Amino acid sequence: MVAIGVLGSNLYIDAISEYYHLFPEISFINYTYDSPWEIDHLIDQAGKEVDFLFFSGAIAYYFGQEKINEHRLMTTYDPFNEFVVSLSLFSIYFHQKISLEKISIDLPKQEFLDNVLKEIHITDQTLFVKDYPWIYNIEEKKEAFDITKFVRFHADLYHEKKTQFALTSIHAVYEELQKLSIPSIYMVQPKQSLKEGLEKAVTLIKLKKTKDSQIAVISIKVANYPTQEEQAFRLQIFQYLHKIARQLNARVSLDQHQPFFIYTNRGSMEAALKERNLQKVLELEGKINSPLQIGIGYGYTMNDAENHAKEALYFTEKQSKEKTTIFLLDEDKKLVGPLFENEKQYALKNENQNIQFLADELKMTAKNLLRFFDFIRLHQFRSFSAQELADYLEVSRRSAERIIKRFLEQELLAITGEEQPYDQGRPRALYNISENLKKYIT
Repeated sequence: MVAIGVLGSNLYIDAISEYYHLFPEISFINYTYDSPWEIDHLIDQAGKEVDFLFFSGAIAYYFGQEKINEHRLMTTYDPFNEFVVSLSLFSIYFHQKISLEKISIDLPKQEFLDNVLKEIHITDQTLFVKDYPWIYNIEEKKEAFDITKFVRFHADLYHEKKTQFALTSIHAVYEELQKLSIPSIYMVQPKQSLKEGLEKAVTLIKLKKTKDSQIAVISIKVANYPTQEEQAFRLQIFQYLHKIARQLNARVSLDQHQPFFIYTNRGSMEAALKERNLQKVLELEGKINSPLQIGIGYGYTMNDAENHAKEALYFTEKQSKEKTTIFLLDEDKKLVGPLFENEKQYALKNENQNIQFLADELKMTAKNLLRFFDFIRLHQFRSFSAQELADYLEVSRRSAERIIKRFLEQELLAITGEEQPYDQGRPRALYNISENLKKYIT
C-alpha cells in the first residue's frame, strides 16, 4: 500500500485526519510537532517510512527544505490564500461582532489581507498586522522563527486595549494566547482546502508510481579501455556489472560493450540514487583501475531511455575523463549532474518560442541561454562579475565577457557598478539584468 506522511501541528492533524477515509487505497502516517525545530527529526523518520510527505503549510515546508533534499522526498504543502483570510475574518465578525480595526493579525504575507480588503473596497483602514514573508524564500538560510515575538505582538496590543481579538496563522501562537486568556482563533481551515490538499498529494504519488515504471538505462564507459587482451577484460567487466545489476533488480546487455548497458526501471534507479547506493560502481573503478563515464537515461520506451543514456554519457565525457562522473537525463530532457558532486540541472529541450527567438537574437543556443537563466536564479538576481559567470558556465573569463557583451548590446544587461579585486588589478565591472530580460526569467 502507498504511504503518505502528513506533517503538522496537533490542531492541523486533527482537522485533516477526518478525510483520510476518502482514500482507502492510501496509508496515512501522522507526524506532529510543537516547534519548527522538531521538523528535521520528523522528516528523518518519514524518509524511512513514507513515499510522499504532505506539509501543513509554508512554515513546516520552509524549515524542512534541507532534509527534504537530503531524503529526496516528494512533497507538497497546504497553501495559504485569500480564502483562508476572508473566511477567518467573517467568522470573527459573525460570532464575535468585532470590527476589523480591533483585530490583531499575523499571516505569511500582508498581501493576502490587502487583496481581500481591495476586493471588498475597504481602504484607509488602520490595521495591526505582523507578517513573515521570508518563509517563502526557501533558497535563503533559515531565519530564527521566534514564536514569542508573535505572542508578544498580539498580547501587547490586547493589554494596551488597542485590540479586542487576535487572529493567528501559527498554531503555537494560538496555544500560547489561549494560555494567556487572550481572545483568539487560529485561521479557519476550509474543509474543501483540506480535502483538495490530500487529493493533490494522492494524485502526485500516483503519478510518481507511474513514472517509477519507466525504463531506466545505465550506460557505462571505461576511460582506459585496453587494446590488448580485450576479451579477458570484457569478461571481467561483465562479472562486475552483473553484481551491480543484482543490486538494482536489473539486467546487463551482453550485446553491448564500450559503452556497456544495464537495464532497470526508474523506481529501482531512484531508490539507489536516494540512498547514494551506487557504491558497487565506485568499487568497479578501483578494481579495473580506470575512471568511468556513466550516463543514466529515463524514458517511456526502451529506445528513448537508451538514447537519453547515450546523451547523458556524452556530457560526462565533456566534464571529466580523470575521475568517475555520472550524469542523468530524464524523459523531459532535463539533465542533472554530475551526480553526488556539485549537481546542476539543465533543460536540453526548449518548447518556448519566446526563448528560442531570444536565443536567435543573441546568436546562442537555447540550451546555453537557459543555463544563463539558471545562473541568474541561483545568484538570486544579484549583480555579478564576468568571472562569476565564467566559473558557473565553466568557460574562460574571455568567453563569459563575450556572452555578456551580446546581452549588453541588446540592452538586456546593465552595468551596475564595479568591485576591486583583493590583489592588485583593475576594478571589475558588475552586471545585472534589465527589466526586459527579467520577464523571460520570471
